[in-house]
Amino acid sequence: MKIAVVLTRIPFPLMKGDKLRAYYQIKELAKQHEVYLFCLNYKDEEKKAKEELLKYCKAVHIERLNIFSSLLRVCLSIFTFLPFQTAYYNSKRAKKNFKSFVEKNKIEICYFQFVRLAPFAKKINTKKVLDFQDTLSMNMKRRADNSGLLEKILFTIEAKRLARYESKMFNIFDALTIITQADRELLQSPRKNEVYIIPNGVAETYFTYPQPKEKPFDVLFSGAMSYAPNIDAAEYLIKEIMPLVWEKKPDVKIVIAGGGSPSWLEKLANERIIMPGWVEDMKEYYSQTKLFIAPMRIGTGLQNKLLEAMAMNVPCITSSLANQALRAKDKEEILIANNAREYADYIIKILDNKELSQNIAQAGKDYVFNEYSWQNSCEKLSSIFMN
Repeated sequence: MKIAVVLTRIPFPLMKGDKLRAYYQIKELAKQHEVYLFCLNYKDEEKKAKEELLKYCKAVHIERLNIFSSLLRVCLSIFTFLPFQTAYYNSKRAKKNFKSFVEKNKIEICYFQFVRLAPFAKKINTKKVLDFQDTLSMNMKRRADNSGLLEKILFTIEAKRLARYESKMFNIFDALTIITQADRELLQSPRKNEVYIIPNGVAETYFTYPQPKEKPFDVLFSGAMSYAPNIDAAEYLIKEIMPLVWEKKPDVKIVIAGGGSPSWLEKLANERIIMPGWVEDMKEYYSQTKLFIAPMRIGTGLQNKLLEAMAMNVPCITSSLANQALRAKDKEEILIANNAREYADYIIKILDNKELSQNIAQAGKDYVFNEYSWQNSCEKLSSIFMN
């Protein structure tokens, strides 16, 4: 079957969760189908990325967009009900080229990522499947609740527009998918139970990566540092959680890995706070760290960073919010904290109690191994395409 995967970003290198999901889905789907990739981009075409993706795709089309035209569309969308992010990508030229791409390659199924690409589906005469990924309307609402006045207004407007727009997707697409049951429950549509749950997975190499005897780093947090929920979590970790840890254990070192950090965050780095920036292979850091923490307070969706760390036998601490999607057992497979003091206490306990650390790590690894497989999730996705 000929499948077109349609994205708003080039899915390599794996710098963001949506890129990771798209990359591994493409890789798995290519085992049974012919995969054709159409993605939007604002930067120069990345030769290395295209070379990697052509290992699995029959064709890769990278559509260059003009950022000034995109911003103009966002400004004009103020007078409509279209979500700002949908307007941002709603290029007439790109939609025309996509239609030609579908016709030229005789595509049978188009698989879109995020509701922001819905306008690209409207004039395509093939089966159409949309991956919500997360409930973006709730993501925007949570960001509004934690923002200043101007951002609060914009995020609130976007949240309301997205909620209405998400409900319309049931009339545009033949099938809809989402990563977690928790996000499906957040959709504001009476038809939300029609959405298929297609979870993320973990690459097999995470389970078999060699573990060094000595681990130089105590605490690790990672993620795309251009993403507001990750920035918020990093700041929370540095300013509120770690000072409580340092009162009792002043030598504890933390690593905050991820590209795109704002300059004010980078300035917080010192001998105890290490910020390596973008890391090509996070397995190196997972393997050298005693515990992983994801103190998420905003955002939605499944945290791939937690899946990866757990797969590498690293004990993890996170929030109730993040665990809504992960659904690991508190105090058995993971540790759940709800305030800075609880996070600090758990960090100290893990670092001081080797048996507790090993028990949480092994149970977490077993849980991820049994529940999160790219092969299994993509087999389910393929069956949706075939129906």
